[in-house]
Amino acid sequence: MITALAVLSGYLIGSIPTAGSLGRLRGVDLRAEGSGNPGTANALRTSGVALAAVVLAVEAAKGLAAVSTGDWLGDESGAIAAGLGAVAGNVYNVWYRLQGGKGLGISFGVLAGLWPVSLLPILVVMVAGVLISRSAGIASLVAISALIVSAILWASNGWSTGGVEPGARLVVLAVGIGVLMFWKHWRDSPLSSHVPR
Repeated sequence: MITALAVLSGYLIGSIPTAGSLGRLRGVDLRAEGSGNPGTANALRTSGVALAAVVLAVEAAKGLAAVSTGDWLGDESGAIAAGLGAVAGNVYNVWYRLQGGKGLGISFGVLAGLWPVSLLPILVVMVAGVLISRSAGIASLVAISALIVSAILWASNGWSTGGVEPGARLVVLAVGIGVLMFWKHWRDSPLSSHVPR
């Protein structure tokens, strides 16, 4: 019951359409311009660094808020459940007919609350992926893979996460984030165009 409540709370927090609202305040409809994705990358593409930074900060804050709410409801299990709920709410947004963002910004906030020591390595992997592949979609897929592999390594070796206990729950967190985000990043990457339809 508490886990379900944590997931629902996280979902509702994650689904708040903040990126679209912030874009409209700047006179930009993120769902109609650029890639049509209401997120940080499209904010950067359509309006520049300032709006992108604000969107990223607000999305990350939503992730942190969801984790904090889940922790209040049910300690570590509740925090993880709410964090995954927040990512689901962002990607499969009920206010946008389940067509929301790609989950990167809010996942940053979720990881900041639950596994902060992973942020720098994953960021380095993603930047390297962009520089090598010239594709944000491919870089995101590489980062998702790195997150899951890292979770397995952390859990297997009992390394400090700076947040949750380094065990099976950490792997659940990483795999859950990866599963929720994978399809949109795959669909928008050059890799999907090479798959027979």
